[in-house]
Amino acid sequence: MKQFLFLLIASFSIAITAQNEEYVGTYEFYNKDVKGDVIQYELKLNADQTFTFYFYRNIICTVCKEEKNYGKGSWKIENKILHFSTNEDDLDTKSTLNFTGTTARLIKKSSRDLTDKIVPTALQFYKSKIPWIENLKIIKKT
Repeated sequence: MKQFLFLLIASFSIAITAQNEEYVGTYEFYNKDVKGDVIQYELKLNADQTFTFYFYRNIICTVCKEEKNYGKGSWKIENKILHFSTNEDDLDTKSTLNFTGTTARLIKKSSRDLTDKIVPTALQFYKSKIPWIENLKIIKKT
């Protein structure tokens, strides 16, 4: 009985780890237009279920200034939805974005889709207290 229980717990742990590995990696969005305006997002989801986030914006205008924002914290998966959280000790003078309450979903090609259609793996944010993150879609690079 103990061996059965051990095998059950071990297989459950392996399944969770495999599910998390699907999400781990670097997600990016970068756009530079003809005027020279730049917007960049970078999210790194680590295997230890921590994350770092970087946002850069440089809009070319007389009153605009270059912006950089950082965030960090932890993430978990519940019912295929990624939930982000930021603790008080994650916030400092550099990392000021609080991701608590932010949710996203992994978008990828279905294993049942046998067509040649290319669907890049991405994260689509749905809910966040950071208004410019809601509905953001960023592509997985690594």
